Amino acid sequence: MNIFNYVFYKMYKSTSKVNDLYPEIATIIFLSALMFLNLGSILLILDISIENIGVNGIYLIITIILFFNLYYFLKSDKYKEIIQEYNSKKKLFFLDVLIFIYPFASFFVCFKLLKMTNRQIGFTLIGLLVIELVGFFSKEKK
Repeated sequence: MNIFNYVFYKMYKSTSKVNDLYPEIATIIFLSALMFLNLGSILLILDISIENIGVNGIYLIITIILFFNLYYFLKSDKYKEIIQEYNSKKKLFFLDVLIFIYPFASFFVCFKLLKMTNRQIGFTLIGLLVIELVGFFSKEKK
């Protein structure tokens, strides 16, 4: 099992419930944002400042992550193969829970490292939870 593909699959399934227009693009953008948050957290842990990277370096990192994901999932409609593959497989409850927690953990760790207040972090995480709950309780796509 390719964990990267499975994370995409689970996020796609959630996104496709609330986004009828190109849910694969929205999923790729969200996954890229999470990857950037994770990379940013690593840079903060390593005490590498934004000044050392520069604004253009940040833009370059974001662009590379986004284009990598766009190329990986959209080339030859790979995302369709991934969806078809995992639709037919047994769901893994523990892994599904970890994937559900992944966005929350990514935002929380990055925001804590940025020394944001608990109120700001809580507000952001509650917003993310509302979005997740809307996707969860939306009717299944046919």
